[in-house]
Amino acid sequence: MNASRPLQPDLLRWSEANAAAMGAVTLALAAGLPLWLLSGCGLLSFSVLLYRCRRRWTPAGRFGPANAVSLLRLFGVFALPWLAPREIAGAGLILLAMDGVDGWIARRTGVSGEFGEFFDKENDAFFMLVLCLLLYRLPDGFGPWILLPGLLRYLFVLFVRFARPPELKERRSAKAAWISVCMMLTLLGSFAAHPGYLAYFRPLAGLMTLMLAYSFAQSLHLMYRGPRRRVQT
Repeated sequence: MNASRPLQPDLLRWSEANAAAMGAVTLALAAGLPLWLLSGCGLLSFSVLLYRCRRRWTPAGRFGPANAVSLLRLFGVFALPWLAPREIAGAGLILLAMDGVDGWIARRTGVSGEFGEFFDKENDAFFMLVLCLLLYRLPDGFGPWILLPGLLRYLFVLFVRFARPPELKERRSAKAAWISVCMMLTLLGSFAAHPGYLAYFRPLAGLMTLMLAYSFAQSLHLMYRGPRRRVQT
């Protein structure tokens, strides 16, 4: 593997294949197949990503401590299907806190790069998908609509794959990041509230799903309008 080979094409191809795989496994699990398939599919897919991007993980080529934290967080996500609802809430809060640690380490050590940003983003998407599927499969949990926030990232990727907007790489805004964090907290709060107080979180989860869909729509709008705006300036 040539360390000077551009990362973006490989990341884009992996993201498209991963989105299709996650969509397929979500349908399979919604139909009643065992939850371990989700962790198994995620493990296989992310292993392919790490292998294809070897020696290009950071500008220096090393894997780096920030990516190591992200990988540890990913293994924690793999373990969630085997936990009880209250345990999912506690473990999920730890995993969510780790999301800020890896970025801080990357900036402090000067090894932030394209792969680390992408790995973190896909890690977040898989985390949300796992939480949504677990809530759907939870006894007296949420209806099928809760799968939407978990699938939005993957639907977005597949739409970009076939629609081909002027910009193929989305730009993350601080507002979108906060919406994602609030969505995660709502999902984790739903596990903590199960079973007695889960009904209080249903409208909040619905509202946050709409907000999350809005953030993806805004990202798509910027992908179509961005190049035009740069020409005018």
